[in-house]
Order: sequence, then C-alpha cells, then structure tokens
Amino acid sequence: MPNRYKPNFHDEPLAGYWEWDMTGTHRFNNPAMMETLGFAGDVEDHQTLWLSSVLPEDLDGVKQKMYVHLANPGNKTFVHEARCRHTEGFIIHFLFTGHIQWENDRAVLISGSFINITRQKETEKELLLVKDFLSKTNEAAMVGGWHLDMLTNEVTWTDLTRKIFGLPDGFIPDRATASKFFKEGYDRETLHQGFRDAVEKGTTYDLQLRVINTRGEQIWTRTIGTPEFEDGRCVRLYGIFQDITTQKEIEEALIRAKEEAEAAVVAKSKFLSVMSHEIRTPMNAVIGFTNLLLQDPRPDQHEYLSVLKFSADNLMVIINDILDVNKIEAGKIELEQADFDLKELLDNIRAAQQQAAAEKDIKFSLSFDQAIPVIVLGDRVRLGQILNNLINNAIKFTQEGGVSLSCKLLSQDAKNVAIYFEVRDTGIGVPADKLEHIFDVFSQASSSTTRQFGGTGLGLAISQRLVNLMGGNISVSSEPGKGSTFYFEMKLARGKKHIIDSTTNKPTLSPPVLRGCRILLVEDNPVNVLVARRFLENWEMVCDVAENGKIALDLIKDNEYHLVLMDMQMPVMDGYEATAAIRKMGGKYLQLPIVALTASAMLDMKDKVVAAGMNDYISKPFKPSELYEKISRYVKQ
Repeated sequence: MPNRYKPNFHDEPLAGYWEWDMTGTHRFNNPAMMETLGFAGDVEDHQTLWLSSVLPEDLDGVKQKMYVHLANPGNKTFVHEARCRHTEGFIIHFLFTGHIQWENDRAVLISGSFINITRQKETEKELLLVKDFLSKTNEAAMVGGWHLDMLTNEVTWTDLTRKIFGLPDGFIPDRATASKFFKEGYDRETLHQGFRDAVEKGTTYDLQLRVINTRGEQIWTRTIGTPEFEDGRCVRLYGIFQDITTQKEIEEALIRAKEEAEAAVVAKSKFLSVMSHEIRTPMNAVIGFTNLLLQDPRPDQHEYLSVLKFSADNLMVIINDILDVNKIEAGKIELEQADFDLKELLDNIRAAQQQAAAEKDIKFSLSFDQAIPVIVLGDRVRLGQILNNLINNAIKFTQEGGVSLSCKLLSQDAKNVAIYFEVRDTGIGVPADKLEHIFDVFSQASSSTTRQFGGTGLGLAISQRLVNLMGGNISVSSEPGKGSTFYFEMKLARGKKHIIDSTTNKPTLSPPVLRGCRILLVEDNPVNVLVARRFLENWEMVCDVAENGKIALDLIKDNEYHLVLMDMQMPVMDGYEATAAIRKMGGKYLQLPIVALTASAMLDMKDKVVAAGMNDYISKPFKPSELYEKISRYVKQ
C-alpha cells in the first residue's frame, strides 16, 4: 500500500492508555494502540508489532527519547510525536505522553496515554498549504496586509507590506508609519480623509495613491482599509497595500496611445479639411463658370465645356469619396430615415448609368421584383450611393457583354421587408488571392488595373462600410476573365403607401420666384464672388458684397436683406464671429436667414454652423439647383 493518510478517521479510536512493565513480566501492554493500528483479536507481542509500525524515519527519534529518559532517574514524564503505519497502509500521527516510575533508581513501569492527532496534522498541513498559496499569490500580485488595533495602537504588517515600503523584514511599524510614505499633498490628504471616514462613518476606503519608498522611488499603491466596530466604536482596521505601479504604467501608456490616436484622427481630419478647402475653392470657380457657360454655349464650345464639366465632376467625386471614408471612420455618418420610392430610385440609377454603358457599347439592365413594396423607409441617398458605386465599377471594368442590377424580395412582414441587391458584370474579374482585400481602402487588384482603368479604390470600401452601417453585409464572387458579382441583403422598414412625387417640389429655377429679393454675399475671394454673383443676378436678385464679417455687419445695420450667404474663413472677422454678432443685435436680426457658403469639409461642419446661429450651409463648389432651392426656402419663410 502507498504511504497515504486515511481520509476519514471518525471510526478510529482517538485516544488510549498504554503501559510498559520494565520488570520483564509484560514488556509492552497496549491493546488500545493495537486496535488503532488495525491489529485484530488478541496479539501477544505488542512491543514488536508497535515498533514495526513506527515509520523508520521516526523510530530512531522514539528510541532516543526513551533512552534519554531512562538514563536519568530524575526524569518522570515525557511527550513525543511519532507516525505509525496502519495495517491497511495509511499513516497515523500519534502524540505520546508517558510517566516513569522509579524504584531504587531503577525504572519499573512506564505508563501513559496516546492521542490520534492525524486529523489535526492534516488540518495543519492544509493550513500551511493555504498559507503558502496565499503567500505566493500575494507575492505575485504584490499585495501586503496590515492590521491596526485601535484600542492598543498595535500595528501588524506582513513582510510584503514592508517590502512595498522598502523596509527590512524585522521592521516594527507604529500607527503613523504608513502615512509618512505617502506623497505629500493630495495623496497623503486623501489617505487621511479615507482613514477618518472609516473610523467615524464605518466606510471602507479603496484608493489609488502614490508612495515614496525608502529608496526614493515613486510607486503606485492600491490602499484598502476596512473598519470593524463593537458597541458603536471602531476597534480595529485591516486592509491591504498593493503595488500597482506596473498596472498604472500600462494604463498611462494606453491613455497616451489613445490620445495620440485621437490627435492623429483630428490632425487627419483637419488636413483633409484644409486640403478640401484649398481644392474646392478653385473647383468652385471651374465648375461654377462651366455651368454658367453651358447655359448658352456656342455649338463649337458645347463639346469642350461638357468634357470640362465631366472632368471637374469626376474630380469632385474623388474628393467626396476621400471625405466619405474619413467621415465613416470617424463615426460621423448619420443615416436618414425617410420614406422613398425604391422603384423610382432604381429607375433613376438606370437612367444615370445608361449613358456610360452605351458609350462603351455594353448592355445595362435592371430587374425589379414587383412583389417588393414600392415605398420603403431608409436612407435613399446612401443606398443610391452604394448601388451607383457598384455599377460604376462594373461598367468601368467591363469591355464587352453587360452589367445588370437585380433587386429581389427575400421576405416581408407587417413592419419590414428583406431585399436582395445584386450587381453582376462580365468584366475582367478579380483573382482569388485579391478578393479578401477588394474592400480595403485605396485597394485595387493590381497597379496595372489602376493605370488602365483609373480610380482611387475607394468606391468599394465606402460601399461596404455603408452597407454595414445599414445593417447588411456585402459579398463578392468573381472569376478572372468572366466577371464579378457583388451582392448584399438589406432590411428596410415599410414606408407609407403614398408619398409626394419627389419631382413635385423641385425648383424650376424660374427667375420670377426670387426676382427683386435682396441678398448679402459675404465672401473674400473675388473669383467666388464673381461665380455666386453671376448666378444670383441671373435669378434677378439684388446682390451686395462684403469682403469680411465686419463690413457685413455695417451693411446689415443700414440695409434690409432677405438672406445672407456667409463664407466661413475670412480676414478681419470670420463667418462664425459675424453670425454671433448679428444674432447678438437681437430683434429682427434673430430671424434673418444666414446660410453658410463654405469650402470646408470638417466632419462636424453642420453642427458648427448651427451652433454658431446659422440656419443652414452649402458646400463649395455648389450646385446651382441646391443654392436656388435653399435661397427659395428661406426667402419664402
């Protein structure tokens, strides 16, 4: 049998009497011990059996103890521990006590008792294991314990507490020792307040404070104190000191990394805003004058102006794509929830893309499931942006064959419809090893693709992110030389059965509507002034110009205006300051419509202009129809 302790001793005798007749009549009489060791029935040689049961490593000690006592007639009692092996193989711990009777300096009888202390030994062993476990875990976690007796002012520290403060193991602390190590000022005062609250109010404190140890090092500690009360009085406090320096360093590194990342995002946003502003300002002139010239061109100019407008519009698409990616990454995209005619949206997309397909002599088709409810609730503009991006890509990469847009009903209930969208082409396709990166920002299948077909590689990245924002997931299947299929499912809410035709309220750009209205254009760029003023005067409006916000204030005080078009970045006084000054004048000036006309692309531009007191904003380069619509809306109000 292996050396082991019997797990349950409840059925074993716990104590007994023994005697040893030294005269030789009965050398060792110990029935109770024989029974405890598992020897059944009557056995004669108790001494031999008992000695054979004592573990060899303990037997020499037992004999030595006995010899020492027998060698000195003055010794009468002794106490000794020994381990014995039970007949079943497990170990029993005994505590022996004995008394020696002497006659004429000769030991004649040794008698005493034994106690089975195995359970106590097992408990001690478990306690030692627990203590060792706690010691090691506390050491690993750098947790030291402390205790303060409020009645005697006696302080107890563990060795690890001493180690945290840089003190030797034998150091004996007093009540004020710990507080002296805490950094003067906030840390020490916070500790004292926590201590007072614990003693007076019975609250436990859990604080993260700085300590200066004996080596002059600053370390962070987690300091916990818990009070204990008797009869309404705090009689003791106990708690821990934990070295959390490494944890705090990691936290501070993470905070720094977060701040650096946020600063990088802000810097990126500002850079894009500045670059967009610098690009949009000349683009405003290019697109604006192109639109003006296209109103009544000579026959020989029409083709050149159309190419110029196409190129300028493409450049604006690239600029807007970059800004859209930035907005999505910054979480600034807000999805609109409005009723729209899905069939009408798809028809408009087909009409817009048909010309591009016809120019490449490829077919473009639309398949719409008539079971789909026509009116749905969602973001019409963003859904159109997704589909237009996919179709643009499909047409761009298809040299022969065709492109198709399919829209099918997957399921519907009383509130929602699940719709499947698919754009399929017979183009160049995408290699299998490039598919997993096809939706990455600025990614295309190869550099040769970029050289041959152009593009920034942003369209698919934007489409994927918009689909995700709208609760879907876009996928692709492709085979080089045979084409690609992009598809996604989207759940849209049912809309109202009837909505107003989206063409009903479109502005007709009829001059009589705005004829005679007086408008103040606040703009410092002469070219931008020329472009905007030409459109405003074509609509038969009266237009005054102010080169900065200060001049604008003077003009507004002396004249009556229906609306102010306010540039944001100007010398002397910018658009924000000018708007604040106008609103501060109170009265009728609180109702004067002010529309920001800005080339800035800051993600929070809408929030900023509203916060500044403006009614709306228009981005440069502006679309004449959008400028006309917004002026009409606020002038009518």
